[in-house]
Amino acid sequence: MAVKLRRAAVGFLLLLLVPSCACSVQPPVTGSLCHAPETTYFSCRTTRHTTVSLCGTLPSNLQYRYGKGAQVELQFPDDPATGARRLGYAHYSRFRVDRTEVTFSHVDADYAVFDYTENDRRSAGVHVTTADGRESEVRCAGPVQGQLAPLGKSLRCDSDNALNGGQCP
Repeated sequence: MAVKLRRAAVGFLLLLLVPSCACSVQPPVTGSLCHAPETTYFSCRTTRHTTVSLCGTLPSNLQYRYGKGAQVELQFPDDPATGARRLGYAHYSRFRVDRTEVTFSHVDADYAVFDYTENDRRSAGVHVTTADGRESEVRCAGPVQGQLAPLGKSLRCDSDNALNGGQCP
């Protein structure tokens, strides 16, 4: 009985020493370049040990970020408040296939953040095509946070993207 009382007393003391909080504290998103209070619409660590993220607070604020660790090497647009107007959206789906891209042009390159699912296999990352036609792809390695599909409600339709079949609603 004395042992049970001592354990209860220790437990009570621990409760007094640990501050309680009724607030909901969210830990930072691991592997994301987004900051509070932004939403992480898409983020992953890549095969190049960098991070690709789409961060913002829609319906207007959205920004692409690419970097290593917490260091952002490229962000577009400079002003996130113009993101919904400057980033394009493309989507295609059929049975067991779903492909979504968020696109933009920056300097002399076209970028497409992609998220594809085919036969229950997901692949994601970013395609980069330079003005001289060189192409590269940086793939996500490991889990992908978020989804691109909800962005279709806020971004302009990319009518030049083949996923849209040349048509925008």
